[in-house]
Amino acid sequence: MARIGVHSDSRMRSRLFISFIAEIYMREIWVCLRNSKSCSKLTRKQIFSHIKTIYKVTFRGKQEDVYPELSRQQREILEALNAGISS
Repeated sequence: MARIGVHSDSRMRSRLFISFIAEIYMREIWVCLRNSKSCSKLTRKQIFSHIKTIYKVTFRGKQEDVYPELSRQQREILEALNAGISS
């Protein structure tokens, strides 16, 4: 919602609705992380800096997807969010 300029009322309502749903998701993520002993001391900026480097390499065919080697902190964050990524 950094830029609010829209040309119709329906688009503004749509943007507000999407922002509202995003806030609900962000709040739920934040609650999950706050309830985790290992992640409760981290700030949002620290959490983002840890997870922004996680990626997945997908191959065509029968080969399985490949994830990067995760750090201890990255694994703890993903476990707190119940995001099962096997490394």
